[in-house]
Amino acid sequence: MKNWFRAVAMALTAVMAHAPVGQSADAPSPRAGTVVEIKANRIVLMDVATAGPRLVAVGDMGFAMISDDAGKTWRAVGTPVTRTLTGVAFSGDKLVVAVGHGGSIVRSEDGGNSWTEVPLEEANGESLLGVAALDAGRFAAYGAFGMYFDSNDGGKTWTRRTVVSEEFEAHISQVLPVNGVLWMVGEAGTLARSDDGGMTWVAIPSPYTGSYFGALVASDGALLLYGMRGNVWRSADGGATWQEIELGTTTSINNGRAMSDGRIVLVGNSGLVAVSKDNGQTFRLEWSEAGRGFSSVTEVPGGMVTVGEGGAAILDPATLTAK
Repeated sequence: MKNWFRAVAMALTAVMAHAPVGQSADAPSPRAGTVVEIKANRIVLMDVATAGPRLVAVGDMGFAMISDDAGKTWRAVGTPVTRTLTGVAFSGDKLVVAVGHGGSIVRSEDGGNSWTEVPLEEANGESLLGVAALDAGRFAAYGAFGMYFDSNDGGKTWTRRTVVSEEFEAHISQVLPVNGVLWMVGEAGTLARSDDGGMTWVAIPSPYTGSYFGALVASDGALLLYGMRGNVWRSADGGATWQEIELGTTTSINNGRAMSDGRIVLVGNSGLVAVSKDNGQTFRLEWSEAGRGFSSVTEVPGGMVTVGEGGAAILDPATLTAK
């Protein structure tokens, strides 16, 4: 199970590439918007997003899990799709977009209580691996084989864009907005930036040829890249030069967050949790006792919530062990 999350989200995209797309928005599934009985620790979840006190996590079989009490309790809501949802993002307090396998896109205007499917024929059934909220209702959705779409109307319609070049076919793991610049990371050392909101992209020399699974910005402005085999790279000069940060593990890192108190938290397979208090220059490596992989982490008042192989859970420092 060590590389389970990326096997589902990336390697299996080729298998699912030509599977039929889900139902259209005009004929939603009978379960769409209905609350169903699914325990938060009995469903595989791929991503989580927050808006004020609300958390929305997405994952297996197209379900959304919703919490309004910092992750203590959850309720499951069906969406119009039955494919795995891999990414979710809020724009404001109510508008939320989720994406997933088979080119699935669903959106909600009430914080996740009800959902509508947005057909995306241009995806040709390929999998979307993530979604980013940009500004003023703008979103970017991205995924397998260099797919990149953007929306200027809150996710109602989408336009496909060329990334880097016509020949670019690497899986895209994340698009990160940073002070008006978009950074993109993905497989095979994919590293690119856009200075015009995603209309054009320029490849940046990468310090690593393996796959990146994400990026974040530290409180001091440094850019951190993380991914396969415990790789972490840090740049304090906007990507001109990079420093490799040693974690002491080859376990893959799937997600990370810069917290409001300045800490950086990275999570990954096998219950990996790495915490930095110096803007990513060094990390303390810890592990969840359960040993189950984490796919995403987010901050809540007084703590953190993780989602992954074991569903959704509050990350309690007392249950972590150092190695």
